[in-house]
Amino acid sequence: MTQPTPAQRRYLDLQFGMMLHFGINTYYDKEWSDGTLDAARFDPQQLDTDSWCESAAAAGMKLVVLTTKHHDGFCLWPTRHSSYGVMSSPCRRDVLGELAESCRKFGLRLSVYYSLWDRRHDTGDDAAYADFMFRQLEELFTNYGDIAMLWLDGVWFKLTERAPSLHEMENIHLLFPGAKPEAFVEAWNSIGRRRWHFDQLYAQVKSWQPDCLVMNNTTTEFPGLPLFPVDARCGEKATALGGDRKVWTFDGRDVYLPLQIETTLSQWGPPGPFANGGWFWHEGDHSCATPAQITEWKEKAAHLDAVLLLNSGVMANGRLRPEESALHRLIGDASIGV
Repeated sequence: MTQPTPAQRRYLDLQFGMMLHFGINTYYDKEWSDGTLDAARFDPQQLDTDSWCESAAAAGMKLVVLTTKHHDGFCLWPTRHSSYGVMSSPCRRDVLGELAESCRKFGLRLSVYYSLWDRRHDTGDDAAYADFMFRQLEELFTNYGDIAMLWLDGVWFKLTERAPSLHEMENIHLLFPGAKPEAFVEAWNSIGRRRWHFDQLYAQVKSWQPDCLVMNNTTTEFPGLPLFPVDARCGEKATALGGDRKVWTFDGRDVYLPLQIETTLSQWGPPGPFANGGWFWHEGDHSCATPAQITEWKEKAAHLDAVLLLNSGVMANGRLRPEESALHRLIGDASIGV
């Protein structure tokens, strides 16, 4: 029977973690942007990554994932390959580097989110853009110590031959009307891997850090599907999954692919602007998941043998929302979970 690799099992044993959305969108009340927002607005006066990790540890979390670069291309580390990021802002601090130190201090594993779709730097030259990605990923994997998982996003943009609208990106089924999950995987294998040079990207990551798991987000429309080659699968907002297939066939062999479920502590739904919570911080959002919801999510993840990540949108001052910090303390004190 196909079983998890030792690296996969170690990751699954983490069970529970924090995802952090932070970047230029934080300062413009946006979930997505196109790489043209002025970096001068990025100025977290009270930035304190220790407080993020202290809160995560208080909740019983063992893992922290940071959005090092979202679709807009704004980088939270001092990359040498882009002028759009912390070093072009008043902040001029290596947010990822500080978080890596905080994770070590509080005994947490570090993972990084990196968007393959970069609306500022992708000019349509696939070879040149792949080189840009590889150089940035080399910085992430050689300067910040051990990375548990590379959380990739944005692959669905390059699955289409034209630039989609933001409305289409937020409603991915419009791009693939009537598509079955298998068709989505086939489209990725025939187009996405070629355009993203993904086989080479995967192999390069493994050369830097062999035990780092690679995961690709298939969007909320196709939760849990594998976009090969990967070591784990994404379940964005997939807290209601009834079951989960663990063994998949790739290049003629069976591989075990564990699941990670990510959801938001923000529950800012109707009459608010989101269907079920935002990823980035928004000033008017004071909603928060309840301990009962988190108990349900943790039980679901345990049943599926999956890792659960609870997302926090870091505020403009560089701190977590008070509602979320209080919730972290509460669930830690109450020993919520299984």
